[in-house]
Amino acid sequence: MNFWRKKTTKKNSEANQRLRLFQENGKVFLEDLVELCNGQSNPIKAYSANQILEATDNFSERNHLVRFEFMYRGMLENRPVLIKRPVWKLYTSDTLEKICRDIAVSSMVSGHKNFLKLLGCCLEFEYPVLVCEYAERIPYKTPNLGMFSWGLGTRIKIAKEIAIAVSYLHTAFSRTMIHMDIQPSNIFLDSNGTAKLSGFCLCVSIPEGETFVKVDAERVEGVLDYLEYKYVTSGVVTEDTDVFSFGVLLQNLLTRNCEVVDCCSDNDDESLFEYEQNVMKLRISDRVSKFVEEGRVFEILDPKMLESLVDEEHERQRMEAVLMLSLRCTGHRGHVPKMIEVAKELRRIEKWTQR
Repeated sequence: MNFWRKKTTKKNSEANQRLRLFQENGKVFLEDLVELCNGQSNPIKAYSANQILEATDNFSERNHLVRFEFMYRGMLENRPVLIKRPVWKLYTSDTLEKICRDIAVSSMVSGHKNFLKLLGCCLEFEYPVLVCEYAERIPYKTPNLGMFSWGLGTRIKIAKEIAIAVSYLHTAFSRTMIHMDIQPSNIFLDSNGTAKLSGFCLCVSIPEGETFVKVDAERVEGVLDYLEYKYVTSGVVTEDTDVFSFGVLLQNLLTRNCEVVDCCSDNDDESLFEYEQNVMKLRISDRVSKFVEEGRVFEILDPKMLESLVDEEHERQRMEAVLMLSLRCTGHRGHVPKMIEVAKELRRIEKWTQR
């Protein structure tokens, strides 16, 4: 009798805990929705903790897609899904706010084909869990696999589709949305090869009628090579912040695999001057610009891509055009374009025919 009483008590305790988490997480999430879009967004389906645990086999290692990261493969309602769950290394004082921002922005853009579609979320865990359509993240750390066997046309297509997605973020809403974390780990391909942007934990909105917003310069987050210098040194966020990151993405799509360094706000022991110097030393964009200036462009291009060229002269012209566009994005050549201009230029380059 005592055994069943204890078992019932435990179940009731777990149910009460999940209800409490649902209410607390839901409050933060709704506050984010109100800030960003006055509470108006696509309907978001709520999944239970039991559904998530069953879909991932209790977050089993065999369903864990990337070691030390937070994505799991699962089956939910007879369809494959991606389940995003924060892992220990992400736990900070603002982890909940970041995840709710990811859910809120994902819900706003889910109708667009170039964003990873949010199917729903679960608020019954300590930190909310996202359920997304299934797609494969582009492999960017394995030199002999994935993107490193793609031809130039595929790389330009992916870049164009991500540029369209970023343009949408910048222009489709009453408040300009700045992604703040455009880099390969947030880009996915579905079964049709359509590129999709994800990862809105760091997303910042610019108030209506304004062109920038200032954030705490001491809390710089993201991948160091992809961070705009102005943002790093002053905390000023503009559309150019994303344009810079996208320019570096273009460069990484065409050049040899480059190591990147994570930059977190925990590096309080490093002075701002030292930090600025490290940014300048590590920037991919500075290295690409130097090679272009010295006429050594093809020394840095991915040899796998060069091997796949059909019409070498024509394809080299397209590669040079993309690289020059990337250097405009990073402020190394002429004025920095808007993302909608970048998307149009990539469309034009994609359609180039042999002259």
